[in-house]
Amino acid sequence: MKLSPRYWTIIAIVIAVVVLALGVFLLVLPEKNKLGKIDDDIKAAKDSKVKAEARKAQLESYEKDPEQFQRQITAIKDKIPEKVDLADIIQQLDYAAEKAGLDFFSFTPNPPFLTTENFYVVTVETQFYGRYFNLVEFFNHVERLQRSIKPVSLQVQAGDDLLPYLQINIVLRAFFTTPAEVDLLVQQAETKKK
Repeated sequence: MKLSPRYWTIIAIVIAVVVLALGVFLLVLPEKNKLGKIDDDIKAAKDSKVKAEARKAQLESYEKDPEQFQRQITAIKDKIPEKVDLADIIQQLDYAAEKAGLDFFSFTPNPPFLTTENFYVVTVETQFYGRYFNLVEFFNHVERLQRSIKPVSLQVQAGDDLLPYLQINIVLRAFFTTPAEVDLLVQQAETKKK
């Protein structure tokens, strides 16, 4: 049985498509993958260069003013007191809330813990009532407090249906350097649990 030229043309086209597909899979795609890896390497090198230039600029700035390290350390020490002093934390948060127009509703401290060799942390759960823009202003005031108090969690819920206020739950962390009152706070927390 003899095949017509039409079938030979179809067979030739199928063979050409198969050869072309094999060529793409065996020759083009591996080269394209190599180019993709080279592009990734180039991007990583550029990122590394940018970081190195930023580091160089920072070191040059430190070389011009070597006392800035000491000023930065002093500024941090000034914001992190020796004792936990919960009354001071409450006063500062109340001040920030009052300046921002929030109602300070509750303050619940958790037992302090040691984070690094030199710093202790007390985590407090607080609740406020107010409007969204009051909350933004509150965070601005917290950032400027005399003591380092950092927000770590925020939960906002609709308040009472009759009032346009939000119920704002914020978990904050305050830092201090000596365990002077830690044992007393831990004992108080344990007696509350019992």
